Amino acid sequence: MFLLGNTDLENLHGRDGVYLGLKGRATFSAASENAPACARTLPGLVQAPAARCAMNGSVQCEPLPCPPVPCRHPGRIPGQCCPVCDGCEYQGHQYQSEETFRLQERGRCIRCSCQAGEVSCEEQACPVAPCTLPDSGPQLCPACVLDGEEFAEGVQWEPDGQPCTACSCHDGVPMCGAVLCSPPPCQHPTQLPGACCPSCESCTYHGQVYANGRNFTDSDSPCHACRCEAGTVRCSLVDCPPTTCARPQSGPDQCCPRCPDCILEEQVFVDGESFSHPRDPCQECRCQEGHAHCQPRACPRAPCAHPLPGTCCQNNCNGCAFGGKEYPNGADFPHPSDPCRQCRCLSGGVQCLSRRCPPLPCPEPVLLPGECCPQCPATSSGCPRPGGGVPARHLEHFSQPDDPCRRCLCLDGSVSCQRLPCPPAPCSHPLQGPCCPSCDGCLYQGKDFASGERFPSPTASCHVCLCWEGSVSCEPRACAPAQCPFPARGDCCPACDGCEYLGESYLSGQEFPDPREPCNLCTCLGGFVTCGRQPCEPLGCSHPLTPAGHCCPTCQGCLYHGVTAAHGETLPDPLDPSCSLCTCQEGSVRCQKKPCPPALCPHPSPGPCFCPVCHSCLTQGHEHQDGAEFEGPPGSCEWCRCQAGQVSCVRLQCPPLSCPLQVTEQGGCCPRCRGCLAHGEEHPEGSSWVHPQSPCSSCMCHEGVVTCARVQCVSSCAQPHRGLSDCCPRCSDCEHEGRKYEPGESFQPGADPCEVCICELQPEGPPSLQCHRRQCPSLVGCPASQLLPPGPQHCCPTCAQALSNCTEGLLGSEVAPPDPCYTCQCQDLTWLCIHQACPELSCPASERHTPPGSCCPECRGPFPLPSHWLRGLPSECVVEAEGRRAADGESWRDPSNACITCACHRGRVECHLEECPALSCPQGWAKVREAGSCCERCQAPAQSCAHEGRAVASGERWAVDVCTTCSCVAGTVRCQSQRCPPLSCGPDEAPALSPGSCCPRCLPRPASCMAFGDPHYRTFDGRLLHFQGSCSYVLAKDCRGGDFSVHVTNDNRGRRGVAWTQEVAVLLGDVAVRLLQGKEVTVDGRPVALPFLQEPLLYVELRRRTVILHAQPGLQVLWDGQSQVEVSVPSSYRGQMCGLCGNFNGFAQDDLQGPEGLLPPTEAAFGNSWQVPEGPGPSRICSKGREVDPCRAAGYRARREANARCGVLKSSPFSRCHSVVPPEPFFAACVYDLCACGPGSLADACLCDALEAYASHCRQAGVTPAWRGPTLCVVGCPLDRGFVFDECGPPCPRTCFNQHIPLGELAAHCVRPCVPGCQCPAGLVEHEAHCISPEACPPVQLTGDQPPRPPPSPGQ
Repeated sequence: MFLLGNTDLENLHGRDGVYLGLKGRATFSAASENAPACARTLPGLVQAPAARCAMNGSVQCEPLPCPPVPCRHPGRIPGQCCPVCDGCEYQGHQYQSEETFRLQERGRCIRCSCQAGEVSCEEQACPVAPCTLPDSGPQLCPACVLDGEEFAEGVQWEPDGQPCTACSCHDGVPMCGAVLCSPPPCQHPTQLPGACCPSCESCTYHGQVYANGRNFTDSDSPCHACRCEAGTVRCSLVDCPPTTCARPQSGPDQCCPRCPDCILEEQVFVDGESFSHPRDPCQECRCQEGHAHCQPRACPRAPCAHPLPGTCCQNNCNGCAFGGKEYPNGADFPHPSDPCRQCRCLSGGVQCLSRRCPPLPCPEPVLLPGECCPQCPATSSGCPRPGGGVPARHLEHFSQPDDPCRRCLCLDGSVSCQRLPCPPAPCSHPLQGPCCPSCDGCLYQGKDFASGERFPSPTASCHVCLCWEGSVSCEPRACAPAQCPFPARGDCCPACDGCEYLGESYLSGQEFPDPREPCNLCTCLGGFVTCGRQPCEPLGCSHPLTPAGHCCPTCQGCLYHGVTAAHGETLPDPLDPSCSLCTCQEGSVRCQKKPCPPALCPHPSPGPCFCPVCHSCLTQGHEHQDGAEFEGPPGSCEWCRCQAGQVSCVRLQCPPLSCPLQVTEQGGCCPRCRGCLAHGEEHPEGSSWVHPQSPCSSCMCHEGVVTCARVQCVSSCAQPHRGLSDCCPRCSDCEHEGRKYEPGESFQPGADPCEVCICELQPEGPPSLQCHRRQCPSLVGCPASQLLPPGPQHCCPTCAQALSNCTEGLLGSEVAPPDPCYTCQCQDLTWLCIHQACPELSCPASERHTPPGSCCPECRGPFPLPSHWLRGLPSECVVEAEGRRAADGESWRDPSNACITCACHRGRVECHLEECPALSCPQGWAKVREAGSCCERCQAPAQSCAHEGRAVASGERWAVDVCTTCSCVAGTVRCQSQRCPPLSCGPDEAPALSPGSCCPRCLPRPASCMAFGDPHYRTFDGRLLHFQGSCSYVLAKDCRGGDFSVHVTNDNRGRRGVAWTQEVAVLLGDVAVRLLQGKEVTVDGRPVALPFLQEPLLYVELRRRTVILHAQPGLQVLWDGQSQVEVSVPSSYRGQMCGLCGNFNGFAQDDLQGPEGLLPPTEAAFGNSWQVPEGPGPSRICSKGREVDPCRAAGYRARREANARCGVLKSSPFSRCHSVVPPEPFFAACVYDLCACGPGSLADACLCDALEAYASHCRQAGVTPAWRGPTLCVVGCPLDRGFVFDECGPPCPRTCFNQHIPLGELAAHCVRPCVPGCQCPAGLVEHEAHCISPEACPPVQLTGDQPPRPPPSPGQ
């Protein structure tokens, strides 16, 4: 309050305007030039801001009253009278809403924020150093500012958008640096978006992220159930559970049949899973048989009296809901209905206490109605209320009846009204309350809804909306479980007003055929489906038949006791097949007993089927008793038996005969050996007899051939005598060389086995000896090649094959047997051979000779005869020294003297002696006489040949390869090379090389497995795995046939935990081949030089930088001599392989099978299961494989560098290969190797190994990447010998030995894989490790056949 005198007033008048002289006391509002709207003014007066002034000779001013505000720290806005909740006033300072500020109280750092008139503060930890306080203003701690954001001293934070950077505030200066990630303690960590380091809060497995505790199925192997626990995935084989739904489903990548999943709000939920509704967390849902069933979530009872509403339930005790309003914990607020009480919210409970009234200065205060505390009586006048009634007291607030949204104030008889301000509604669809929008309900699409009310969406069908505290949220309607098993698809939810059965919809009451059983009829009634057999009309037959494809039986056939019969068909009775016959007539079967045959005996007895039977048998007019055996009808060759009146006969078995000529007599059963028919008589085989027309001719029978010849006489005594009827002279007594022979005895008189003497009785006188030459049978039809000469003590030749028979087709024909003295004729089915009679010769026996092909001897004269006498004379010569005949004109050398030459001229031998000229040889040459020549010749000294820098002796032969052999001839290398015939293989075949053969053959198309790096294994079926054991293991093995086994031995090369392939062992039966470091090879423990051949099992060669082993079963092994090995087997081994290379069955998922057929849990356990004992050599300590991650141990920097260097796999040099061989597995293996190899030159070798492994797979797929560069994996070639490097040169290059073969034919027969290495440029050929022109090659002879067995290479 202040006083103004009259002078002051005059001054005011003179300055500000006209003074109104007023008697008595007047009131006015004082305001400045910028008077706010709430001030009442008097013109021309000085106005004080927001003050109420009184004039009674003096001016008294006081502030106008302001309405109460619903916040504890309202702020003031310039131009406004009263404080408002749009800002905050705290400790004398003004702050805007949502502004954050810092203070210091009692040495503590306080961080506060202004929110709609409320100030909330929290203590912040300050560094130990005391704050340097400014001189004025609020006390602040030192802080750092980075990117417009303020951070307290000592605080650490991560800048936005930079997850791998950590910053901290030190003495007001922000310090930032890179975050170093510690290795996560799990096997499958996840790199979270925006995070720097991988974490074990979830699992990344095969490119998918799974939450901890989540069970899932491995996408690559659906029969493995996996679980993510603390960032590590562990998998096990699935035991398929029994399904609970009516129609389980099986997908292509699914192991077990299971019930269908549910799709809700574009999210998939597994059958049986319980989950919260994606858009309404207040509903709890469960997936059953492909449908999601949702219902409101049950709310637990809140542990406090006035909880705040939570997401779904009113159970949040961190504040209070009281009187329709919400208050934070610790807030003070007036009681909503009792102004005399003040309330406080404490953890969901409300505590209300009576207000304490201030002491009053007046002696008699009054308590006004509706007021809490007594007041001093007012002296000011009241204000009339609109509509009459009790006037309003001074300073009383009241509302007008006609406009409750305006609030009025009585000020000393005058009324000022203003509209109540409405705060912004904290909801999206508020109701329009009496004055302000209210969140007690919802206004949605023009309709009012109470809070908590659900209603159908007026805009979207099948959606339900929920009004909750003024906001409306809509979602697809959650369908209740249908009360029927086969509900139809309704507009929104399954409904029981129809049926959906096996994918088809039917109306209620509709009949339809059963889709699973065509003869069933189903009915849909209210969502229930009942199926039964389709009704069939009654038939008038007793045994109807249901034809295939029909539902109802028909009378067009019969079904009788499981037997089907056509109409009119007669069949044995199934109940009595032997005695009864049944007939089908129009669907009915009638059966009757079979008729009995008549009994032909006088006393029959009942037999089978109660028919009369005879116990004796009547056949061929003869009666035989039961059990009797007898011959069958004449000529039938049967033996019969009488059994129960029935005659049963079987054909007789004839004994085998060894003779070629067999005859069956008329009326006989079995054939017999037939002898020879001659002159109307049959003579047994081997017999002899005298010719009936010529008593001095003898005939013999041999294998159906009759041979007749005149008896040749031999004399065995000095004085033989001949009787009138004797053919040969006889010796008077049976005595020879002092031995007496009895009549009938025979003996051989001399050394000739063809001479024989027989002691015979004479009609008169003593017995006498008769001697003659044995007669030999004619070998008719025996080819000369089958004639066998007589053996020791045998006289006659024999034939190695059966003689030809004289058949009816040959009757009357003649043949010439091997012996020219006989002519044979076919008579009476017997060859009859007659000996030719020779004329008597007058010349002595020494001048007789028999020409070739002639039977009779001829005379040969000792002197030349005139030519006209020579006609008919012999034209052959007998060479007695050699025991042979020479043809006329034939010449020969004497075997005892090569200088004598003889010739046969008209039966005479003429010889002459060859004379040799004088011979003089050059210095150093030698005189030699070759076999078969008379005279000597000069021979040069032996000349050696140069081969691969070595001298090879003259005459030595060696093998260049399996196709080429060479020899040294007089100083010149001459070679012979085989040319292969064209080869055409089928679509599922490929050419393959058998050890020892030059030309390939077709085998089933192969598959390959590779081990590379440290080491990684790519199986036959394409799976890539890493295994770090440093022992010996089975790489690939024929587990079914045991044809071969390939073992690898790994070495850690000085780094623990990782390994590389050190050597390869190939076991082929009893042979063991070891491929060692530096391309050395041993076979059964002994070193061998390449190429090496051990037929028929093995061929090992060196091609460029690769050792290639070919084995008989089609196995091929490639070894680079350092760490990379590749095994190739034909597809005939599909499904029977085992080892680290997998089982080769076409499925990569089950490649990790151990020897027992089980799937180990990790790749390390799988590899260890295939460990085998070490091979020969010094024993060493090996370590089992473990699950290791070298990149985790090497650190972030090494991993980043490995990623960068291996990025060449994904760059343009390999881009053409990416579509045929995915690079990701090889990129991962490359990074793995580089982390394991560490820095230095070893890392370069590891990088090249990984790149070469990927390039090798690309070449197999038909793509050859040109990836090497001047500084990347360079291969040096001997330029001085003409070689250049080629990434995929021809595996069988041009050499001197194959340059004549067309290029296409050479490529077709080359079965070796394309390998990088040094090649000869175009136009040159390779020879002895040099590139030369084709003209400089040694002479090569091409053959089409296999060359002779190649001898070993020189020096081998």
